[in-house]
Amino acid sequence: MRPKVTLLAIAIISIAFYSCKKDNNTSIAGKWHIVKTAYHNAHDTTINGTSADYYNFGPDNALSIQDHADIYTGKYNQNGTKSVDITIYTVDGHGMGVVTPPSVYTILYQDNNSITLTSPANPFGQEVVYLKR
Repeated sequence: MRPKVTLLAIAIISIAFYSCKKDNNTSIAGKWHIVKTAYHNAHDTTINGTSADYYNFGPDNALSIQDHADIYTGKYNQNGTKSVDITIYTVDGHGMGVVTPPSVYTILYQDNNSITLTSPANPFGQEVVYLKR
C-alpha cells in the first residue's frame, strides 16, 4: 500500500509543479527595441539596431516601426503564440499609398523580454528581426 501512496504523492507534486510553471509572455503587444536585423540572401547582412529603433505593436492592431531612418506604419494580427501577420503601408515614388501583401512572421520567444521574428523565405531572401523589451 505504501508504494501506491508514494507514487500518488509524486504524481500530484509533479502536476502541481508543471501547472505552476511560469509561461512566456504570449502577447507581442507593446514596444520592442530592435537589437539587430539579419538579412539572409545572396550576401548575408546583419544590421545592429540603435536606441531609437523599435517595433510598436499598439492597440487596435496598429503597428509602427522605426528602423534607422525608415519609419513605417501598418497593421498586425497575432495568430496565437507562434506567428504574426504584418502588413506595412508605404508611399511609392508618386506619393501614392501602397500596401504590402501581409507577411506571416514566425515568433520565437527567447524569454519574456526577447523575441525573434522571422519572415517567410522568398526569392529576395529572408529577414530575422531580434527584438527586446
